[in-house]
Amino acid sequence: MKYKNKTLNYKFGSLNFKQLLLQYKTPILYTGGSTAKALATIIVGFVVAKFISPNDLGVWSTINLAVTYSFFLQAGLINGLNIELPFTLGKGDDDQAKILAGTAQTFTFLSSCLILILGLGYFFFIPEDNSKIRYGVLAITFFISLNYYQNYLISTFRSKDSFTKLSLFQVVDAFVNLSTLVLVVYYSYYGMIIKSIVGLFIYVLLLHFSRPVKVGFIWNKLAFIKLFKVGIPIFGLVYLDSISSTIDKLWLLKFSNMTNVGLYSFAMYSLTLFTLFSASIASYIYPRMTYSYGKNNNTLVLWNYAKKISVILFLIQLPLAILGCYVIPILVTTFFPNYVLSILAMQILLFAGVFKGSVVGVNALWSMKSWKYMLQYQLLYSFLLIGLTFIGIKFFANVIEGVAYGVLLANAINLVSGMYFTYVATHKE
Repeated sequence: MKYKNKTLNYKFGSLNFKQLLLQYKTPILYTGGSTAKALATIIVGFVVAKFISPNDLGVWSTINLAVTYSFFLQAGLINGLNIELPFTLGKGDDDQAKILAGTAQTFTFLSSCLILILGLGYFFFIPEDNSKIRYGVLAITFFISLNYYQNYLISTFRSKDSFTKLSLFQVVDAFVNLSTLVLVVYYSYYGMIIKSIVGLFIYVLLLHFSRPVKVGFIWNKLAFIKLFKVGIPIFGLVYLDSISSTIDKLWLLKFSNMTNVGLYSFAMYSLTLFTLFSASIASYIYPRMTYSYGKNNNTLVLWNYAKKISVILFLIQLPLAILGCYVIPILVTTFFPNYVLSILAMQILLFAGVFKGSVVGVNALWSMKSWKYMLQYQLLYSFLLIGLTFIGIKFFANVIEGVAYGVLLANAINLVSGMYFTYVATHKE
């Protein structure tokens, strides 16, 4: 009899395991795809550094700042769609969801056209003797236009089935990212800028042909106003975050030179390793939190999401950062001798990435549209980034390491403040 009970318990336990596996299949697949994409990006970054000089990397990193600054043309509509689409779907209003998506799609198309006009106008009519800058600007023009549409498409992938497809696309994107490295090997700087466009173009094609919300060009004034009103405050805060996140390179441009920008950009690969992974996780968690909040209107559920994901990400990333501290000197000295001056900065930024990559839970504030706490959180983080990196560059003899220490301290404080604001916002009622 005891043997039978054990058998029944074993079967029951096996059944529970299978049920859990099915229940968490989507986040597991999505995490796997996100990890593949993040690892491919890091590998690409290192290979690029192998064939690109610090000065050329500095030029491309500086041109890439245009990606951040260009987001103001989207006027917050995608930010609004990121909240309103899953919220509307959570309420079961599919018709309104299509109107919102169609309106955002139309605005995105017009914004992309404007970017193309401006970029092509610069390329053909503004004299520029440095061909690397000239063709770099042309490349970034196409990149920004494609990136606009990519941001719109990703905002429509909100169901579990959609996230399963997105997981597969991330794996394909990782493969394309790695395979197009041949362009960098043979064509150096120019191969790098072509590679950036080719990889994004293929990824956008995959998203386009499998988009879950297939609508034509729709223009609904009320939908536009709704998305704008919801999105513009979020956009303002996110844009402030994006601008302040570029201040480290701007300080280096002002107080140093292009080569140091290139060395620092190489060091930033370590921080990127964590932020790419956590950003992918956030793109899954954020709509699920918003969907759940739209369905149940329970702020404590949001807090549980925020708390668990932040703790899990921190515990996963911390041992990886410690391991990275031992691996980086060997790796850089052996394979990237041109960037040995980046070693300490890279180690510092590993831990900055741990803190930055663990603050995903703060997205609960966006799900709740808690403007008061969102504003306080974002302003504090921006002031920390601007002020601490400036202090670092002024008080450290090695400007690259000084900026890195500023970024580390800013993100450490930001993780604590982010969790504090999220806790207060979700428990105030």
